[in-house]
Amino acid sequence: MAAHSNRVQGHWTEESESGSMFGQCAEVAQQTIEDYPLGVTLGAFAAGLGLGAMIGAALAQPIAQRRQASAEHIGRRILDSISDLLPASVQRQLHF
Repeated sequence: MAAHSNRVQGHWTEESESGSMFGQCAEVAQQTIEDYPLGVTLGAFAAGLGLGAMIGAALAQPIAQRRQASAEHIGRRILDSISDLLPASVQRQLHF
């Protein structure tokens, strides 16, 4: 690992005058991908999975809240319909 970091540092100092910063970053990224293809693939997969889980959680929360509100609204409408059909004495017993 130390040899790799020294090579990267050497690369930055050698190329700093001749190339653009973007070109240098692209070269270092390409070299890292060539040296560690499995690690880079697993890292990209993990990052995508984590990002997808965060987006899914952010989108799922409002949907659950809307479903709960809809269920409560339907429940209230059912209870109101039932209470309209019951006599006043039964409504008092059931605390409608």
